[in-house]
Amino acid sequence: MKKYLMGISIVLALVGCATNNAVVVVGDKEGLLDKNGNVLIKAIYEKIDIFDLDGTMYAIVKDVGNKYGITDLNGNIKLDIKFDSIGRYINGFAKVEVGDKYGLINKNFELVLEPIYEDIRTVIDNSIVVKKELEENKVKFGCFNTNIEEIAPLEYDMIYLSSENRMRVKRDNLWGFMDTSCKLIVEPKYSFVKDYSNGLAKVIGTNGLVTYIDLQGEEIERKTFNEGLNF
Repeated sequence: MKKYLMGISIVLALVGCATNNAVVVVGDKEGLLDKNGNVLIKAIYEKIDIFDLDGTMYAIVKDVGNKYGITDLNGNIKLDIKFDSIGRYINGFAKVEVGDKYGLINKNFELVLEPIYEDIRTVIDNSIVVKKELEENKVKFGCFNTNIEEIAPLEYDMIYLSSENRMRVKRDNLWGFMDTSCKLIVEPKYSFVKDYSNGLAKVIGTNGLVTYIDLQGEEIERKTFNEGLNF
């Protein structure tokens, strides 16, 4: 142990006041010691990043092949070291990358969405918006719930997080709205829609006329205008 400690060149950081663990550098590799100098994770990794998951500490580790995985603070591998990047947990899920494609892992370090997507949005209101290239130069958006059940198929040209718990969606060059659970509230039938403000959204029909819809998608008294400002 003394010989090991003498080889430590830099103490990088204390990892949390409760644990008093320290990420250390031995040569050009990182490891983890406890407050008594005992080795928790051998200095075999290019990088160690400690994080808290529901009150338990874990480490994102990077190996010599620039691949990432997750271990506990005793060095036991919880997620195989094979990913090109691992994001932070947000609302119970973390994004992982393999070859410029993205998937999701859950709190049990299970791969619940395979890394086949061009992008995965942050989980909001139990919905997961995904972007996938179905064929060359043809990208579509869809949506899963947090049980990884498909709510909206990969048929949308765009899904935008908007305002007032609504998302603007585009399909076949027409616009509508979903709520943030990916339930379709307004079928894509307008040539363009604006974000909601004070419970109303400005929409432009395929005839070029402007009207306003409420949060349920009902047009206000079915009045149309040549022009209109946002609320």
